[in-house]
Amino acid sequence: MTDILFVACNARFSHVAFALKTLRANLLPALHDRSGILEFTIQNDVTEAAYEIFSHSPSVVGLSVYLWNIGFMRQLAEIIKRTAPQVRLIIGGPEVASPQARMHDSLFALADHIIVGEGECVMSALCAKYLLSTGSWEALCPEVAHLVGEKVIFAPRADVTKLALPYGEYTDDDLAHRILYVETSRGCPYRCAFCLSSQDKPLRYFPLDRLYAAFEKLLARGARAFKFLDRTLNASLSRALGMLEFFLPYKDTVSLHFEMVPHEIPDALIEAMAKYPAGAIQIEFGVQTLTQHVADAIHRQLDAERLLQNLAKLRMRTGVHIHADLIAGLPGESFAEFAAGFERLRGSGVQEIQLGILKRLKSSPLDMQAEAWGLVFSEMPPYEILQTPDMSFKDLTEFKRFAHFYDTLVNNANFPGTVDAICRDAYFENFHSLTQWIYGQTTATQGISQTRWVTLLFRYMTEVAGFSPENAAKLIIADYLRSRKEDIPPVLRPWLPADFKISSIKRGADSGHIRQQKHLALNGAQP
Repeated sequence: MTDILFVACNARFSHVAFALKTLRANLLPALHDRSGILEFTIQNDVTEAAYEIFSHSPSVVGLSVYLWNIGFMRQLAEIIKRTAPQVRLIIGGPEVASPQARMHDSLFALADHIIVGEGECVMSALCAKYLLSTGSWEALCPEVAHLVGEKVIFAPRADVTKLALPYGEYTDDDLAHRILYVETSRGCPYRCAFCLSSQDKPLRYFPLDRLYAAFEKLLARGARAFKFLDRTLNASLSRALGMLEFFLPYKDTVSLHFEMVPHEIPDALIEAMAKYPAGAIQIEFGVQTLTQHVADAIHRQLDAERLLQNLAKLRMRTGVHIHADLIAGLPGESFAEFAAGFERLRGSGVQEIQLGILKRLKSSPLDMQAEAWGLVFSEMPPYEILQTPDMSFKDLTEFKRFAHFYDTLVNNANFPGTVDAICRDAYFENFHSLTQWIYGQTTATQGISQTRWVTLLFRYMTEVAGFSPENAAKLIIADYLRSRKEDIPPVLRPWLPADFKISSIKRGADSGHIRQQKHLALNGAQP
């Protein structure tokens, strides 16, 4: 029997519900051992998930709700409340930030309580109210005791200097097979209109001495891949430098994933990252747009020349793997302007460009101005943009194909050399033509096997792009063999070199970094 169950639905098994670990870590000591965490994925059957929950006979169930798992959670909540109405159902997560959703969605009608904001203290108080003796729990939770009688509870921002850190909640199985998330701060110093974090002020920092002690324990347990949840790690240069200095003794074995802003990369930070071997650090830069009037409209800092120079400098002076984001569908940006920004970003030499489509995050500043800007969003999660005054539905649908194929062929380092040869100088335009042709042949954006990709690329190169069969095969073979494929497709076999060798990548706890290793192989580095 587990009195309190925290329940998550993740996109895939490798993801960890970090928020639930922080909630459990901050329960009152008398409740911690009476609690547990269950994590499902969106591929799981909802009925079977409910069955597993009921096998623990919980009194309180907490659901963590995001825009991409709300359908799963809605069905799960309905089963719980219809078959076990005595169970107290508490819902939190980013998707409950919207007043409209709280009013109209059946999921929220089923809930006993909805926690808006950072829920560590409120969740602990609610569980204490239902599970501890009358009169005792109020004294243990004085800061929030007055809130727990409400259905919708607006939780005060947590004092991160006093929160219990959640890293002891990671199991050995988590460390061996899943992404290890850590956070050193909460909040964001910026005010981008499309993002909920723009409203999370001020930026708050966890004490470094406590973080370092927790990280030491994780390293001693064998943890090697750390993904930082901080919105902007380099908002504080001294803390960013301190973090890099802390992990430096482990530089040959750790993998660090940060988010940073590309405008603030001083030489001291570049020098600190240059001490790490190639591929040990991955940085995600939220570029989002290189169109100045669009950045101004969404209140986003943009100095395009400085940004691109910093990215190019990082590529030249460090072994950092750079992952840069662009978003299509932002207010005021045309398809041609987006394409121009893509070309400029590619020119900086970044290894990956993640192409996303604008989503309507309820209660964000952009959400409030969507009608004024003429933005049309889907009413179904994940609330993607359908059209804008500057991008038609056709434009955005074709962009989604472009983004999916770019991720498959280039970001995943499956056929980057082949695509470079096809696209040459007019990269965006030519890749767009390639994606349109592929979709015309397959009417699919997913489920295309590697063997079929080879055949499609070979056909496009020889039938459309003017390559000779020999040159097309040579380019595809170079990519295919570098990607460690052992099943050579029939279309390539006549062109294989007589003495080619196939090496392999070690798989195991670090298998999530295969795509970075493939990018390293592009530059001749050994994975």
